[in-house]
Amino acid sequence: MKPFKKVAAFLLAAVIIALSAGCTPISLTKEWSYKYGDDELSIGVYIYSLYQAYNQAQTYAEKNEDYSSDKSFMDLQITDDDGNTEVAKTWILNEADKITKRILSIDNELKTNNITVDQATMDQAKSEAQNVWDMGAYASYGYFNPMSKVLEPYGISFDSFYVSSYGASAKENVLFNGIYGKDGTKEVSDSEIKDYFNENYTNYSFFPVNLYTSETDEEGNSTNTPLTDDEKKKVENELKGYVDDIKSGKSFEEIVNVYMEENEVTDNPSQSNTEILENSSIGDEIKEKLKEMKEGTAETLQVGDGDTAVLYLIYKGDISKEADTYLSDETNRSNVLSNMKQDEFNDYIDEKANNLEIEKNQSQIDKYSPDMFFVPVEPTTEAQNESDAK
Repeated sequence: MKPFKKVAAFLLAAVIIALSAGCTPISLTKEWSYKYGDDELSIGVYIYSLYQAYNQAQTYAEKNEDYSSDKSFMDLQITDDDGNTEVAKTWILNEADKITKRILSIDNELKTNNITVDQATMDQAKSEAQNVWDMGAYASYGYFNPMSKVLEPYGISFDSFYVSSYGASAKENVLFNGIYGKDGTKEVSDSEIKDYFNENYTNYSFFPVNLYTSETDEEGNSTNTPLTDDEKKKVENELKGYVDDIKSGKSFEEIVNVYMEENEVTDNPSQSNTEILENSSIGDEIKEKLKEMKEGTAETLQVGDGDTAVLYLIYKGDISKEADTYLSDETNRSNVLSNMKQDEFNDYIDEKANNLEIEKNQSQIDKYSPDMFFVPVEPTTEAQNESDAK
C-alpha cells in the first residue's frame, strides 16, 4: 500500500464509519509515539496510521466469505494487494507501524539528501488539510462532513492529521522529485520516460451504441427492450462500416462526427484517453479487447446481452505518435515518472525506515487496538438471507 497516495480513499471511509455510529471519546494527549533523533511524532499520528491501516484491511476482509458487517473482522485472514496473507489484526498493527515509520524515514531522507521543502509547499498542504478538517473531503460537491468530527473522538488532533496526511504527502512528493526528477540524485532521463511510456501506455477511443430501447413511465421507472434482430443487424453493419472507414484512412474523430450526424446525436458519446490499462476504470471487456488489438486499428465489441447489450466501436491509437505531445505537459510527465518509479521509491523509503533506529513509546502505543474503530452495521435483509442459505 502507498500510504500517502490513498488519502482521499481513507477520508471517505472515515466519513462513513463516523456517521454510522457514535464513537467512544478518547482523551487527546500530547504523548509521543515514535521518534528518531530530534524528530518526534505524537500519539495521534500513530492512531491515524492505525486508522488508515484498519480501513484498508476492511476492504480486504470484505472479500472473505466469513466477513460480516455486524462482527469484528480482526481474526479473519486477509490478503493484501501484494498477495500477503495475514490475520487482520496482525496485518493492521504491522501496517500502522510501517506507515508511522515511513513519516520519519521521509523526513530523514530529505535531510540526508539535502532536499529542502519550500514553505509555500507546506503552507499549501496545511491549507488543504485545514479545509478537509473543517468541511470534509467532498465539500466542493456540497457534501459537508468535517474530518474533525470523524477523527477527534479517536484522539487525533488536526496537527496529527496534517502531519500524517497532507504534510507527509507533500514531503514525499518533494523527496521523490528530488531523487528522480530534473537534476535529482537518480534523475530519470526524458528518453527513459519516453521508452516507459511507449511500452506501458495505451491510447484509445471508443463510443457505445445501445442494442436496446429505453422507456420511462410516469413514475420514473425505466424499462429496456432489446432491439429486434433486424434492428441489431443494422447497428452492427453501421459500426462495421466505420471500422472499414478507419482502415481507409479516416480518423476516429471524423467517424464520431459522421455517426452523430447520421443518428441525430447532439452530445458527443465518445471517450478517449491515454493511460496504463491496468489502472483504468473502463470495463474489463474493453481492456481485454484493447490488449488484443493492433495499434492504428478499430474493432467492434458487444458487452452484455438482451436488454443490457451495448455495441462499442473501439479504436486503438499509435502510442508512439502520442509520446511527444503527451509528455510535453509537465503534469503528464510527472504522472508517468510516478508510475515508473513509485514502487522502487516505496521500497527505498521502507528499507531506509527499517534501518533507522527508531524509538517507540510502546506503553502508549499498546493502549490503542484496531478494534477501537469497529462500528457494527446490521446486514441488509438480502445479505442476511444469503448468509443463512450457506
